[in-house]
Amino acid sequence: MTDTITYIGSNPSSLSEVLILLFTAVATVTIFFKIKVSPILGYFVAGALLGINGFGFIHSVVIIEAIAEFGVVFLLFMIGLELTVDRLMTMRSHVFGFGSLQFFITSIVIIALCHYLSDIGLKSSVIIGASLSLSSTALVLQVVQEHALQNKQVGRLSIAILLLQDFAVVPLLVLIPLIESNSPQNILFPIGQALVKATIVLIIIFMTGRLVLRPTFKFIATTKSNELFVATTLLVILGSAYLTEKLELSLAMGAFVAGLLVAETEYDQEVEHVVLPFKSLLLGLFFMTIGMSIDIVFLIDKIWLILSLTTALIVVKSVIIMVLGYIFGFRNGSAIHGGLLLAQGSEFALILINLATKKGITSEYSQSLITAIITTSMGITPVLSYLGMIVVKKMESRNNPPLNRQNSIELETMDVDNHVVIIGFGKAGKMVAKMLTVGKINYIAIDKDEEIVKKYQEKGFSLYYGDVRKLSILKAIGAGRAKLVVIAFENKHSVKQIIQIMKNNFPDVTIILRVKDLKENKELKGTGVILIPENFEIGLQLGGAVLVSNGISEYNVSLIKNRFRSCNYAMIKEEDTED
Repeated sequence: MTDTITYIGSNPSSLSEVLILLFTAVATVTIFFKIKVSPILGYFVAGALLGINGFGFIHSVVIIEAIAEFGVVFLLFMIGLELTVDRLMTMRSHVFGFGSLQFFITSIVIIALCHYLSDIGLKSSVIIGASLSLSSTALVLQVVQEHALQNKQVGRLSIAILLLQDFAVVPLLVLIPLIESNSPQNILFPIGQALVKATIVLIIIFMTGRLVLRPTFKFIATTKSNELFVATTLLVILGSAYLTEKLELSLAMGAFVAGLLVAETEYDQEVEHVVLPFKSLLLGLFFMTIGMSIDIVFLIDKIWLILSLTTALIVVKSVIIMVLGYIFGFRNGSAIHGGLLLAQGSEFALILINLATKKGITSEYSQSLITAIITTSMGITPVLSYLGMIVVKKMESRNNPPLNRQNSIELETMDVDNHVVIIGFGKAGKMVAKMLTVGKINYIAIDKDEEIVKKYQEKGFSLYYGDVRKLSILKAIGAGRAKLVVIAFENKHSVKQIIQIMKNNFPDVTIILRVKDLKENKELKGTGVILIPENFEIGLQLGGAVLVSNGISEYNVSLIKNRFRSCNYAMIKEEDTED
């Protein structure tokens, strides 16, 4: 890749082409946001029109592709950044169970269809099958966020499958060169060698990164230099990608590992904030280069074949996901919606097929056909998702007319465990939910105010209506499976009832309670409930602000605050006794 990047400023025509791309990217995103259509589709259309198969405004495709490849690097980094060890452990059955079965079953079915029904060679069939089993991470996540599905069961199903598929991309990038140079019968040994080599390299990078990254970012943070933080972040991403490429792995693998490493530090949110604009812009350019590869004449000439094969792909993938959804206990509606939402091809499939074509494994005709199928399937994904939501609503209203709220909550949240339960969704409860979201920790919130529930459900919060003074509702939201329960409202009588029910039925679950002050809640001391007194916390924040304004570092102020908290509010208890 480095051989193809030239100094663009010395070539006016190349510079003008980059400017055309940037202008088109800005215009495309603006227009498609206005008409509420995914900008990814706009990038495809713009690329097709600008490229040599369209109006021919762009000729330096090699240079543009080299720049756009960094979009994939940043995307893989962001995916790694989302994958904390705790998050993977929480979702392990869905990621490694559901996700693995979806990937392997779909791959095998498509490989068989390609090889036995279309007379495509085995090597090419393997690459096509594995590639088409993937779904579009960028597109699906955008649809999930647009419709506030991230905390719904269909959102969790989609994210679990996408996480496993993202894991699978890196080995597939390693697999293609091996398939090129070996027969299918003799490929196991070189694959084993490659896996051992990759494992050793990644362990070295991982161990080195864990030793170096945290202290490096800690030092950079003390300088309070935004420029230095941005430069360090880019160095980590591009340095890791460069290192793995030089070790004959891939740019994407290095970026992915870098994301995993940064996710384990306390600076992951700041890094995400730095990387997101680079990732979005460069990934947009990447989608435009994919659009440039679309042969419009070929698309028109083979339109019925493309539509037929696109339909077949959607049917195969959606049916497999639906069936697995039923097996893994997802409610019928979520399984159907998830199947339709994940039925398209992937941006990574385009990369894999392009690489396989360059290696001579797949033909240029196959590449053109598969590219057209993938882009068509991605184009109709928003429509499929909308149809899925309509089908789900009609099916559930027809099949389950007497379905009550308790059963509805239980069906929607039955796949969640080791989560946090938030009781009460006022200002305090909402803040806890936001912080848990940033920390990538699952939660289920519940409130008795229907207007609040409706308002914040539409904004994507995992919030349900119910009275938790009923044991059945506590069971429905998984209180017995929860890591802890946060009570974030003030009604003393109701709070005592909830604590009593929790202690009688779920004695091992930790309870955190918001109180005005400790003095007014002496009867709760000794019950095992963790009390968070508002007055004390406000005092800590005020005192901390005063210390900082007097020249004490934020780090030392944090230590002082923690010293007060670690004594279990000993000082405030003394003052209460004296009063």
